[in-house]
Amino acid sequence: MKISSVAVLTIGLSLMGAIHARGAGAGSPATRAAAGGKPTIFVCGDSTAKNSGAGRGGQQIQGWGTPLAEFFDAAKATVNNVGHAGTSSRTYYNNAGDWPSVLTKIKAGDYVLIVFGINDGGPPRAVTDRGSIPGIGDDTVTLPRAGGAPEIAHTYGWYMSKMATDAIAKGAHPIYLTVTARNIWTNPNVRYNDGTPAGPLPANYDPKQDKIERGTSRGQYTQWTKDVAAKLHLPVFDLTNFSCDKYEAMGRETVNALYSDHNHTFIPGAKIVAESVVSGLKAFKDSPFIPLLSEEGKAVKTADAKYVNDNLPGAATMPTTVPAGN
Repeated sequence: MKISSVAVLTIGLSLMGAIHARGAGAGSPATRAAAGGKPTIFVCGDSTAKNSGAGRGGQQIQGWGTPLAEFFDAAKATVNNVGHAGTSSRTYYNNAGDWPSVLTKIKAGDYVLIVFGINDGGPPRAVTDRGSIPGIGDDTVTLPRAGGAPEIAHTYGWYMSKMATDAIAKGAHPIYLTVTARNIWTNPNVRYNDGTPAGPLPANYDPKQDKIERGTSRGQYTQWTKDVAAKLHLPVFDLTNFSCDKYEAMGRETVNALYSDHNHTFIPGAKIVAESVVSGLKAFKDSPFIPLLSEEGKAVKTADAKYVNDNLPGAATMPTTVPAGN
């Protein structure tokens, strides 16, 4: 089934009207509190959002979706970290224990944070591959499955769009975050293994020349997430560049100490990423997240407007379709 641009506009207007409402809207914090309920903030992502165990040097590693709860008042909102390590948009969408299970728990007025891309490199050539097809178009590939029906694999944008429209159908509010920053650095005079010099630093080493990777696949997944958000008129926070700007200001050595490897944060690093997410959520126009914050969350500095896009209807080219069912 194809959904027309008129239907997409209706979805966008309905969602943005709800997400910006601060008064009597059905999903507003005031109304939910009066009804004795509270929204859930679902964190849908990979290991950067949810991870555990021991990392480099035996230190505890953690995804940012866990400390995110500290920034919200538990009496006003519940943070449910439903991320899954190792997943791509495709495997998270298809795995029965991930999106299909999460979707049954989502209720009207909830918020769904969606962030993927690190594990999406593709295209997949077998069912066991975890990647999706690069891009946001309607391309598909048939993946044979021994002893069962083949899988029709889609693009990264298809899966990202489908999770959002599924959530909207439940009356929830999806928000896109661009791919989390990785601890991968370059310098014209130094070779690094992730963020660690491969040898002694040369005499001409200048730390101001240290640059961090800005999104996987040369930033394509960051841009594709923004493109999907624009097509569906959904809010998006550029977590990639917000984090990278912060990290370069902090310096490579400081940031490297927060990571076990190029992807996974220790507990202090996870909290810094969670704080960055809160900065972005506060930056949306008439942000519905502000009334839900704890004192710690209220103290977080709001991100500059350049890192967020509310994608209000009329501000972007209308799409002609949104994803149909698989």
